[in-house]
Amino acid sequence: MSEIRFDGQVALVTGAGRGLGREHALLLAARGAKVVVNDVRDAAGASPADEVVAAIVAAGGEAVADTHSVAEEADAVVGTAVDTFGGLDVLVNNAGISHGGMFDQIPVEMFDRMIDIHLLATVKVTRAAWPHLRERGGRIVNTTSNSLFGITGTTHYITAKGGVLGLTKSLAMDGRSVGIKVNAIMPCAYTRMTANIPDEAFRGFLEKHFTADKVAPFVVWLASAGVPVSGEVFSVGGGRAARVVLGVAGDAVGATPEAYAERVDELMDMGAVEFPRDATAEVRLAARGLGLGEGLDGAWEQ
Repeated sequence: MSEIRFDGQVALVTGAGRGLGREHALLLAARGAKVVVNDVRDAAGASPADEVVAAIVAAGGEAVADTHSVAEEADAVVGTAVDTFGGLDVLVNNAGISHGGMFDQIPVEMFDRMIDIHLLATVKVTRAAWPHLRERGGRIVNTTSNSLFGITGTTHYITAKGGVLGLTKSLAMDGRSVGIKVNAIMPCAYTRMTANIPDEAFRGFLEKHFTADKVAPFVVWLASAGVPVSGEVFSVGGGRAARVVLGVAGDAVGATPEAYAERVDELMDMGAVEFPRDATAEVRLAARGLGLGEGLDGAWEQ
């Protein structure tokens, strides 16, 4: 297979001053992309984005730092790409924050902040980027989380990341008619965020085997012009990737609460799992389970 290259293409990576975003930006630049490295300034006025840009330029690449807030200045973030390099081909939504706590102990303002940074900022930056990506048949890589499988003490984070998964699925369908491909990753890597994991053994295992640089190659593939998939979510880490799917299992039919109570085993049976490709396909599965035949054939094809 020929080398995946981004010569002449422009990529924007949010939250790219450190961790995963930094590795995404470095590898995109190494493959020829002109990269906008977005990250906010710290209290002293310095931005880690400048250091990443310096590393890219020193290696012979092209990059520019952007220090606008993805939550409050999304148009300006995208504007840096368009004003500096003339357009946009790739958007990697990576920016995020970390914070833990049990549900009833998380301050409301922190819950809101988590939603703002992880979910709403992804929406805002994507909305600003959409017309530019449409012009070039662009690609979007979003960042959700394997915490959706369940983890204690971070309901606000999981809620936001669940929204990103839904956003990815819906954007991919909207993007089909305009040539935009949208996918997402659930990254597993040792970063400043996962360094806060309270279990020392688990944390040390991640630090040894799941370094941030091992996620970037898969992200770069998803960002490439020839990527054949859209609307997909992948668990990525340690040099491994796996498709994450929404499946439907168990067919329990009932007309009363008691009927369902008697059919818990049927409901929870994972012996036959099906993976509908869209919402209407899932309704067809339901109709089949109810013995309604083929009455929906040809109706509302997505």
